[in-house]
Amino acid sequence: MTDPTAPPTVLVTGGAGYIGSVLVRRLLADGARVRAMDTQLFGDGLAGVRDPRLEVVTTDVRDADGFRDAVHGIDVVVHLAAVANDPSFDLDPALGRAVNHDCLDHVTRLSVEAGVRRFVYASSASVYGVCDAPEVDELQPLAPLTDYSRYKALGEDILFPLTGSNFETVAVRAATVCGVSPRQRLDLTVNLLTAQAVKKRAVTVFGGSQYRPNVHIDDLVDVYCRLVLDPSLGPLNGRPLNVGRQNMTVSEIAAAVRERVSRRLGEPVDVTTTATDDLRSYRLTATRLTRLLGIQPRRDVPQAVDEVAAALLDGSLPDALGDDRYYNVRSMSTRAAKDHR
Repeated sequence: MTDPTAPPTVLVTGGAGYIGSVLVRRLLADGARVRAMDTQLFGDGLAGVRDPRLEVVTTDVRDADGFRDAVHGIDVVVHLAAVANDPSFDLDPALGRAVNHDCLDHVTRLSVEAGVRRFVYASSASVYGVCDAPEVDELQPLAPLTDYSRYKALGEDILFPLTGSNFETVAVRAATVCGVSPRQRLDLTVNLLTAQAVKKRAVTVFGGSQYRPNVHIDDLVDVYCRLVLDPSLGPLNGRPLNVGRQNMTVSEIAAAVRERVSRRLGEPVDVTTTATDDLRSYRLTATRLTRLLGIQPRRDVPQAVDEVAAALLDGSLPDALGDDRYYNVRSMSTRAAKDHR
């Protein structure tokens, strides 16, 4: 019988990605054995990690036979693998549906068959769509506006009916993530505006009045680690969990970026506003996170801006505006162009 107090063996799909590459390192530091599964379509965020408790496999989650092999001997699955964000999904809707939805049937079913005891699913706060409520909690009806968010919501519908005492489930509805990662993304609101401010001394705001909930990547990883390492999910079993720190309008985010980067550079940063058809707007509350796990996210947007700006200025993120690897849509477009040659 497996010792319930022993560190788990964890399968992290998307383990070399923006969130996964931070999570894998933290799980290893916490004593877990980790199998990181990633096609490395957007680069390898685990390059340079040398740990005998880490195994990296390049299996695609769409490959049922490959996933069956990868999930063998696993205690906990953290399913991060996805075509991330709306523009990336819209670029190749068939790929987006296959990765974000269709494969969940065999990913969850094979996890159950393999004796996995817990499945942590990366959903998204975007499932709430447009909501005028002062704060949106997990009881708010879902109203996804895009295919990306719709399939995230449908993924919860696949997962939760499988819940039981021997197969715990939880869906993490994370706010928009910000901060620095070994597999950096600069196509997320805070990170993107910070890159523009540092490299161009100017930022462009689309719309501005829309509210966006934000969470620092390290706070989000704190939550994932707790969901992996706690002996039981308790009342969280079979339920969604909001994870967010600050609700800000896009204009407020831009103002924070301008203030922090201007101070660092010693020169002004201009802000230009233009129209947008992106109507998503909602303010997330994470009281369930604090009540049930005792976690209060503590890192704010200005801290993320400072960290991204520092990485841009010290050369850790070279060619920030020109390199496709920091932008999922550009990476996908470049790869598609090469495949058609």
